[in-house]
Amino acid sequence: MNEKIAVLGAGNGGCAMAADLSMVGYEINLYEYPDYADNLKPIIERGGIEIISRTPAGEELILPAGGKTSFVKIKGKITSDAQEAIKDAEIIMLVVPAFGREAFIKEFAPHLEDGQIIVIWPGYFGALQCAKLLKDMGINKKVSIAETESLIYNCTKLGEAKVYNKGNKEHLLVSFLSAIKKEEIFRKLNKIYPQLILADNVLQTTLANGNPSLHPMSVLLNLYRVERKFYPFDEKLNKPVEKAYDVTPGMARVMEAVDMEKVAMGEKLGIKVPSIKNQIEAFYGAKGSNLYETLLNCYAYQVQGAPTSLEDRYVTEDVPFGLVPFALLGKQIGVSVDNLKAMATIGCAVTGKDFWKIGMNMGKAGLAGMTADEIKAYIQ
Repeated sequence: MNEKIAVLGAGNGGCAMAADLSMVGYEINLYEYPDYADNLKPIIERGGIEIISRTPAGEELILPAGGKTSFVKIKGKITSDAQEAIKDAEIIMLVVPAFGREAFIKEFAPHLEDGQIIVIWPGYFGALQCAKLLKDMGINKKVSIAETESLIYNCTKLGEAKVYNKGNKEHLLVSFLSAIKKEEIFRKLNKIYPQLILADNVLQTTLANGNPSLHPMSVLLNLYRVERKFYPFDEKLNKPVEKAYDVTPGMARVMEAVDMEKVAMGEKLGIKVPSIKNQIEAFYGAKGSNLYETLLNCYAYQVQGAPTSLEDRYVTEDVPFGLVPFALLGKQIGVSVDNLKAMATIGCAVTGKDFWKIGMNMGKAGLAGMTADEIKAYIQ
């Protein structure tokens, strides 16, 4: 196997992906934005990445592409030079938080080559944003743009050049906004990740993203624990003492109310959007009579509690790039978004930040002023 893949972003997901794909034989170029180039130093010093892939119960977990717990060398470039990173790479995996995506795209866009495939992990209107930025920059390369509904790894960095993966997602949607030979490209991606399922369009993957339905509420409705940092943690075991996702039945009902507004938007746009409960069942095989029970029964959430900072991505990513644009899209196409708007507004008040101003909007996604029918035509 000699396919070259560029993984852009050396955070949690990027390191897990680079390690997994390297382990199964791909030549990986790992890139980090110049402002964060220090993230690469320990990887360069060690020559690779150590990944631990086990369930919270300690059972070995085979990684999505076929790798396993091990240290693996990165055979390609480890660099903060975007041109060097994507040169001759068939696939460009953009694995960064939504709030950092624009900077990465502007950095690599001038160096794109005809025929390359850009995959954005996960959506958050990512494919639409990428296409709009390329157009605005006058980049006319014949590239294909894809996005997924979620990151396929449930992972976090443990330290320098070391990452822990505690869960894999199955039945993961991937979509294309602009693609040459879409079916052929899907087969290439599906060869890497057999878990991928071809979605109808990029709004299906964006609306199916479950993070905004889950994450903000676990912080915004849990402020006492977050701000008091009342979060039992065993330093020796390096994991929380509690064995349950930090969600109450009432919080889960709010999550479901937010989620149902996303589902309603999908219906208005002719898109099938799974409920967050059904999505967790598909990803992890968890069962329950409602969302609360499903979360409690999900192995991947057994050591996951509320964050201990309002600067966590549960807020800084999922409010301005999830709740806010979902609320704006719903209002634009005439769908009730009272719960989405309420939680986004609370997020602004709690943090003192105007996420309505700094977050994703329909202009940045290239959808400003479009009716539901016009959006449907545009994304096909």
